Amino acid sequence: MIDLHSHILPELDDGAASWEQALEMARVAVADGVTEVVCTPHWVPGKFDNSRPVILEQVETCRRLLGEAGIPLKVHPGAELRLDINLPQMIKSGQVLTVNDGGIYALIELPDESIPDHLDEFFWNLELLRIRPIISHVERNAVLREEPHRLYHWAGNGYLAQVTASSLTEHFSEEIQEFAVFILEHRLAQMLVSDGHGLRSRSPRLSAGLAVAEQILGVATARRMVWDVPRQILAGEAVRFPEPVPVDEPRRFDIFEYLPKRFSDKIKSFLK
Repeated sequence: MIDLHSHILPELDDGAASWEQALEMARVAVADGVTEVVCTPHWVPGKFDNSRPVILEQVETCRRLLGEAGIPLKVHPGAELRLDINLPQMIKSGQVLTVNDGGIYALIELPDESIPDHLDEFFWNLELLRIRPIISHVERNAVLREEPHRLYHWAGNGYLAQVTASSLTEHFSEEIQEFAVFILEHRLAQMLVSDGHGLRSRSPRLSAGLAVAEQILGVATARRMVWDVPRQILAGEAVRFPEPVPVDEPRRFDIFEYLPKRFSDKIKSFLK
């Protein structure tokens, strides 16, 4: 599997706190079946000013330490870019990183509680620069949960979206779990990622979330989300994915319908 979203690089944001923890995250990922990871520390102006040169240097250090430790994990550069009016030009000028430093796909983080005005204009400005947005953890945005037609519209425009694996298997909230299922059922996201920040709540594992996705989408389609699509993005190729399913009103879900029994029993026990 290839994980396109990970905060494994230490001391750059709220992810790994040390190289020791970063290497342990790498071991956990490899044990889970992950072979490649895109390192995506936050870029948030005034908070996490992780420029392209800073991240590239950390990625090289990570590669060296992984080799010395004998951990067979391939890492690629990237960044999770907080929405900002100046971002299109900053990407184009090379001040901030795109996925795999390819200048084609940019991982964009929206606020969790809102959708900024003129967002479509922002996406259009990226397209004018031939930069394709990938929107991170869409299931956690409160506005999108109420207005999923926005995701349908973006998917129709060819914009890509990620769902975090642990949103399908852990108790972020019942709403987030339900919406993550809704997104997969309606083909509104094209990749499953860990958004790994550490070794516990958001670990660098994908397999448990993949098992849930396979129940929803079927094995072949779900596995494209952690292999074929990431490979295409890393290579800077066009991503082909199934047409999104039209969205009406969100419905209620029984998340446990999709969870493997060992996960559903554990979560039900926790919720009692």
